[in-house]
Amino acid sequence: MKRLPLICLVALASPGVRAEWLTLSGTPGDAASSYVQVEPTSVEVEGSNRLVSLRMSLPEDRTEREGIRFRSFQARARVDCETRSARYVSATYFGHPDFVGEPVAVRHFEEDDIHPVTLAGARDLVVRTVNAACAVRPKEAREQPRAEGALLPR
Repeated sequence: MKRLPLICLVALASPGVRAEWLTLSGTPGDAASSYVQVEPTSVEVEGSNRLVSLRMSLPEDRTEREGIRFRSFQARARVDCETRSARYVSATYFGHPDFVGEPVAVRHFEEDDIHPVTLAGARDLVVRTVNAACAVRPKEAREQPRAEGALLPR
């Protein structure tokens, strides 16, 4: 069952398929629990790096390491497919669950201001997000015709 979100993310990142947010964990709209989502059609390929949009809503307020108090956030993350790691590039924090209301803060992180993607301790979700993002191929590679009977890349 753990592979289902990964397969869905890769399939939805294919050209011609449109989706909004893909839920990796939890139930969207349930303010009493956490949920994590990614936006698969927004993945950008830059060599061995991928830029991906993700968001998380929490059941309680949390305070970011610089003192920002929030209940949900939406972010862009840079995934390094060679090191199998992810770091935030930017984040928008909301005081309410479900990304509602005016943002309480917006942060843009410089290359030397590293904020690793941790998703509130859900390491398996980080690994699955990295795997799914790295499975997205450059547009040119997706558009090349396949030889009849060729195997799909794994």
